[in-house]
Amino acid sequence: MKILCVFGQYQYGKKERGLSTEYFSFIPAFESLGHEIIFFDSWDRNLYDNFINLNSSLIQVVEKNNPDIIFSVQLGYEVWIETWDYIRSNFNCKTVNWCTDDSWKYKEHSKFLAPHFDLMVTTYKEFLPKYRIQNVNAMLSAWGVPIQWITSPKKSNDCKYQVVFVGAAHGDRKKKIEKIEDEGIKVSCFGYGWDTGPIEDHEIPKKFNNSIISLNFANSSGENQIKARIFEATGSGGFLLTEDAKGLSEVFNSNEIIIFDDINNCIEKIKYYLGNLEVRDNIAFNGFNKTSGKYTYSNRFKEIFITVQAIEKNHVKNIDFEKIVDEHKNTFFLNFLKSILLKIGYLIYGKEKGKRFARRVVYEFSWRVFGVDTYKSKGIVGRMFYNE
Repeated sequence: MKILCVFGQYQYGKKERGLSTEYFSFIPAFESLGHEIIFFDSWDRNLYDNFINLNSSLIQVVEKNNPDIIFSVQLGYEVWIETWDYIRSNFNCKTVNWCTDDSWKYKEHSKFLAPHFDLMVTTYKEFLPKYRIQNVNAMLSAWGVPIQWITSPKKSNDCKYQVVFVGAAHGDRKKKIEKIEDEGIKVSCFGYGWDTGPIEDHEIPKKFNNSIISLNFANSSGENQIKARIFEATGSGGFLLTEDAKGLSEVFNSNEIIIFDDINNCIEKIKYYLGNLEVRDNIAFNGFNKTSGKYTYSNRFKEIFITVQAIEKNHVKNIDFEKIVDEHKNTFFLNFLKSILLKIGYLIYGKEKGKRFARRVVYEFSWRVFGVDTYKSKGIVGRMFYNE
């Protein structure tokens, strides 16, 4: 099949953040299944002049390539829901959206997009009934390990690092790492915000495989989440010591990964497994066997493609694309409001964070008050902010 991938090459569309999980995980899995891949970067604002150009370009790519399936990961309001409606009504392809964070994004994001895709894929089973109430097609899947990362674990004595953490230095992660190192434990950190900066995607599994302990923090917006890192570390042959997350014990048992409750418990367990290397080695092999056997993306996507091919399109709407382009225009009031919010943001947070503050204020207001219109061409967030 011909699959059009609509997501970002880089994390949040920013090159300095390194390749996105979706880009280095999904595309190789699609190719391993024998599919032809076309890639459309919908996250990088530098590639287009505005949202009109982005959405028009996507339609042109669909028209030129005539894909069988479009596989999307939508960050926010970058692709209008009318664009998805236009594609579904004018082309034969099926559309799939992979929902990354339904634990907190469903109420403000996924539920509004859902009627405009042929299939929504969620990683949270408790949200399947919500999609069914909406009368949309949804299925449960999960994150996994990139097939090119699968590597058998090393014995502890052959590992280069004591403890490795791979991930951004956001939230209180630096304080947690400092507290661990205050106990005389060396933690090698890699990722955005650390002194080392982001590392190439092919280097990530080497770090996990070469460390006695691979550390993971599950904190995100809202409750802790089971993210891709759980599977990436174990599938790369790492021994995973991770913060707990809802449902994690249903995926791995205590002989496959080790869970900690708080930073003091984390330090206690680091010390124990550094002092009991044979126990560590056995757990690392058990975790690897579980992930490499059940949680590769190629296995995940086989099921998704079988499911979406059997689906009959519904909720199809005829769209006048020229009309919705005309609705994506700014006004004096929106420009004035934007300037006020930016000034406030700059005063409080500085220029870069101030931009995000201004956009976030409008977004939080919009999805609560205007709901689905937030993701249409006339949505005020997209009309006010493009590069911010």
